[in-house]
Amino acid sequence: MNSDMQDTWHPGERMVQTRAGVNEKMSKLGPRVIRNYMLDQHRKFFASLPMVITGSQDENENVWAYPLFGDPGFIQSPTPELLSIKSPMSHAGPALPQLNTRSQVGLLGIDLETRRRNRLNGTVLEKDHNGFTIGVEESFGNCPQYIQQRRLHTEPRDDETTTEYVNRWSRPLRECITNADTCFIASTFSSQHTNRNSGMDVSHRGGQRGFLGFDDRDRLIIPDFPGNSFFNTVGNLTLDPRAGLLFLDFSGGNIITLTMSAEIIWKTENAAVCGDHDRVIRLSLKAGYVVRNALPYRWKTIVNPT
Repeated sequence: MNSDMQDTWHPGERMVQTRAGVNEKMSKLGPRVIRNYMLDQHRKFFASLPMVITGSQDENENVWAYPLFGDPGFIQSPTPELLSIKSPMSHAGPALPQLNTRSQVGLLGIDLETRRRNRLNGTVLEKDHNGFTIGVEESFGNCPQYIQQRRLHTEPRDDETTTEYVNRWSRPLRECITNADTCFIASTFSSQHTNRNSGMDVSHRGGQRGFLGFDDRDRLIIPDFPGNSFFNTVGNLTLDPRAGLLFLDFSGGNIITLTMSAEIIWKTENAAVCGDHDRVIRLSLKAGYVVRNALPYRWKTIVNPT
């Protein structure tokens, strides 16, 4: 994505929108829904959250997705163009990238109980020992589709954490992922492709348990379900394969955070891989961490009667 509001979509997004047949529709919709400032309702929403999902790069330019926590109010928006995160907690261990001024950051604010989510992409303008402030470059809402409803049901916890480095798919790691109904994916658009600004993004992916799988070469397959047709993630990965993947064990408190290399596979090119989906994201593992007792909160799944 880019910060030029006169041309909302970057070349990767436009390429995918054109291939999906929605480019004319999205060229009109984009400027109406993606802003370089935050609406008041979005500012209040972020301020109400105990958790935000973040995407950024480490010093080696690997992309990671990871959570930050705090008491509600730890995120504030002093002006529509600024978002400040004060005294954030994180148990992402060694995977937590070091944010500095001018670091590009993607944020996903998500309330699992109401299934509301808002996205924000920007650049770190200020940083000190209390937190950091982001200059807003893009702000927009997302629909609740594919979000599994959960309720925060315990007080903050302070369990001891342990960290395991991973660079291959062990059986327990594969089982955790294939049993998941939720993950978060960070991606980036790099200015090396055009003269436009770079940007980070992080988004939600969800489905029924088992919607994630592996192929016979141990590559993770994420189906790209129909959505808002923005194609932020798919557009980014079309031009830049770097990705970060985050899994939260909402009841057990563990996190899995991985840095990966991704490619977009279209059904017209490989129907066997895509199955019933128009396209899938296929990811190869580079490295990652399993951090046990990482979540200071726990969530309980809300099962709605059918």
